[in-house]
Order: sequence, then structure tokens, then C-alpha cells
Amino acid sequence: MIVIADSSPLIALAIIEKLAILEKMYKKVYAPTAVFQEVVRTDKPFANELELFLHVRTKNVKNKMAVRILSSDIGAGEAETIVLALENLPAVALIDDLKARRFAKMNEIEVIGTMGILLKGKKEGLIKEVKPLIAKLLQHDIRISTRIIEITLQAAQEL
Repeated sequence: MIVIADSSPLIALAIIEKLAILEKMYKKVYAPTAVFQEVVRTDKPFANELELFLHVRTKNVKNKMAVRILSSDIGAGEAETIVLALENLPAVALIDDLKARRFAKMNEIEVIGTMGILLKGKKEGLIKEVKPLIAKLLQHDIRISTRIIEITLQAAQEL
């Protein structure tokens, strides 16, 4: 299975030094050009790590019209992630933004977020504990709702 990644989960995984698990979980990992351009900006955290990770994993979206339409409701990175996933079906969209996740699901794209990746990583033996990784994300001002943290820790059997 292919995973098409948006910027927020990529930044989160870079923060906790878990970008490499994507390659272990998925056959191929791609990010659309808009995501690449967003995460490698010098004002973005972990820009160097993300540039190294994505330099051979960046793909251009073909359907620019679909991106323009979606971009009126969600960010360019999310829009390109959804369209690139549609262009590479079967693919999973790695997106945290709730509105973008809804658009992806409306288009029958399988969606996973950062917490889902952590849970999948634990299930597959690639991550020992989820709780300290969530704590590190929170220390870096990554917004995760209390409810999502609770659900994730319960699913990880770490409550």
C-alpha cells in the first residue's frame, strides 16, 4: 500500500524521530509538491530532516483543477495530498486536519493520522511505547486534543 503524507504528520513524525517507520509500514511513501515546499521552508521545524526524507519521495499532482477546487476549503498541502491519493489508488492519506480528513473520506480514500501511525507502529512492533512520544509532541506545541490522546492511549493499552 502507498501512503501519501501531508505536512503536519510528517513534522510530528520528524519531531519524535519516527519518519523511518513509514517506510517499514508502507510499500511506498510520497508527499505532494505543496507539502514538500511547506515543510522545507527555513522557518519550519525539522526542515533539514524532512528535506532529506522527502527529496526522492515528492510527486507532482496531475489534476490541478481538483486541487484548486479543494483549496477553496482546505490548505494546499491537504488538497494535493487528497488528489495525489486519488491519482495513486489504492493509497492511504496521512492527514491530521479534520476537515481535510472528511474530504478524503468523502472521496473514499482511507485516512490515517499521526496517532494512527503511532498505534500501527506499536502493533507492528516498531514502537515500544506511545505515551512518551505523545508527551514529546506536546512539548513541541503539536496540538492534540485531550480526547484523541485518551483514545490513543487506551487503544495502545497505556492508560
